[in-house]
Amino acid sequence: MTKPVQKHETSGQVLRFGLPSRLGHWFHAISFLVLFVTGLGLVFKGIVGVSTLRTFGEVHRLAAWPFTFAAVIILVIGARKALGQWLASIIKFDADDRRFLSLFWREFFGLKVNLPAQGKFNAGEKINSAIQILGWVAMVATGWMLVYKHQFSPEVIRWTLTIHSFCALLLGSVALGHIYLAVGHPHSRVAMKGMVNGMVPKKWARGHHKKWADGLGD
Repeated sequence: MTKPVQKHETSGQVLRFGLPSRLGHWFHAISFLVLFVTGLGLVFKGIVGVSTLRTFGEVHRLAAWPFTFAAVIILVIGARKALGQWLASIIKFDADDRRFLSLFWREFFGLKVNLPAQGKFNAGEKINSAIQILGWVAMVATGWMLVYKHQFSPEVIRWTLTIHSFCALLLGSVALGHIYLAVGHPHSRVAMKGMVNGMVPKKWARGHHKKWADGLGD
C-alpha cells in the first residue's frame, strides 16, 4: 500500500511557511524597502529635485501605515500559532546555535564548513528576527513621533531623528545581508521558495534545518 502524503508534505517538498506568514513577511519587507529608499532621498535632499522630494515625503508617510500595522494584523489574525512558535524559538539558544554563529561566517563567504543541526530557524535567522522586531518597534515609535513632531520639544525631536536614522541604517544593512542569502547565496537561496510558495525540498530542509525536518517525520 502506498503511504499517504502528510498534510505538510507533497512530492518531496515540505511546507515551511503558510500563506499568512508569507503575506506578513512580504508586507513588512516591501513597506520597509519603500521607506528605506524614500527615507534616503529625504536625508540626502540634493540627490533629487524638489518635486521628487515632495513625492518621496508623501510615499514615505503612506508606507508607514502598512509597515506599522499590516504584518502585525495578518500574523495575529491568520498565523497566531506560527507567530507564537516563531517568537518562542528566537529566544531559545542552545549549544548548537552558539556553535552555528561561530562558524557561519565561513558559510556566508562560501567557504566549506560543517554547521551544527538547526531547528526551523537557524541561529542567524533568530538574530535577524530579533533585530527586525526591536528595529520595528524603534522605527514605528520614532517615525510617528516625527510625523507629530510639533507635539514634542526640538531637543526630543533631534534625538528622535538620530535614533530613527541609526535604526534605518542598521535595518538596511541587515536587509542587504538577508537579500544576499535569500537570492544570491548558493546554499541558502533555496529558502526563498519557502517564502514564495511556502514549500522547500525535503532534502534541503534536512540539510539546513535538521531538527525541524526530523520532527516532520518521513
